[in-house]
This record gives sequence, structure tokens and C-alpha cells, in this order.
Amino acid sequence: MSDASHSTTGLSRRGFLGAASIGAAALTPIPRPLQGQEGPKPRPKFRYCLNTSTIRGQRLPLETIVDMAAEVGYDALEPWISDIQDYKGRGGDLGDMKKRIADHGMTVESAIGFANWIVDDDAKRAEGLENAKRDMDLLAGIGGIRIAAPPAGATNREGMDLFQAAERYHALLEV
Repeated sequence: MSDASHSTTGLSRRGFLGAASIGAAALTPIPRPLQGQEGPKPRPKFRYCLNTSTIRGQRLPLETIVDMAAEVGYDALEPWISDIQDYKGRGGDLGDMKKRIADHGMTVESAIGFANWIVDDDAKRAEGLENAKRDMDLLAGIGGIRIAAPPAGATNREGMDLFQAAERYHALLEV
């Protein structure tokens, strides 16, 4: 069903969530130093992480993304696995990228991959788990510590057995 079919006010769920997000961001206080305060500024408790899907259409190389994110003040990154694969495929060294990120004072909090870990086909699911393992190795190579696990390959079907999905997610966690 579309978001509009659930609307009773003319505002879709997606529209409401978008407006609520903008409102919450506008109300987020920005830390300011106290008058006469000496020494280094305290680090804010809230850190900013660039989800690179927001600039994915620009088709920028990972090294450019890292440098730009640092320049505008991001604390962390959430790159797509395909960006890391592209970097490595062009001869990039994962250790060098890890150092570049750290030299900017940033971290890699998560990454976005689309391994088919949840599909019904046993062979495709086994291949998906192997792909997830390779993705995690790539991510660890640049200092990443988490990976998104969207249910790739199972988003357009009805009647999914949630216990079966939980078992498959457990298998992914074991990887």
C-alpha cells in the first residue's frame, strides 16, 4: 500500500516523518562555549555521521567523500560497501584509507551493503552470507565496526515467516 492510502489528514507517513525529522533537527541545541572559557572546546555529546547515500548520485570516489566530509565537520562516515569495493578495485589500500579517515579525526560507524542473507533459496542465501563476510572484511579494513543488514531479496513478498527470518538473521550475526 502506498503511504497516501494510510493518510487521514492528507499527509503521508513519509511526509510526516520527514517533517518531524526537520523539526527535531531545528530544535537540537548547538553547544556554545561559556563566556570567558579557556582551553579546548568540549566535544559535543552528539556526533554527526555522513550517510553517503545522500551524495551517492554524485559518484564521488571514497577518498573525495572522506576529505569533503572532514572539511565540512562530520565526525563519522557510513559508506556504501560498493564505494569501498570501488576504491579497492582502483588499487586503493584499505589500510591507507583507514589512516586517512583517522587522520581527519573521523570514524566509520557503519556501512551499507546488500547481501542476500534472508532469501528462501538455500544456495543464494549461503552465497549471500559469504558476500556479507567479504563486506564485513572490507569494512573492517577501513576501521568500520557495524554493517547495515537490510533484507535484500525479501522486500517484495508477502507472508514471510518471521521466525524463519529471525533464524536467518541469527546466521548473519554468527558470520
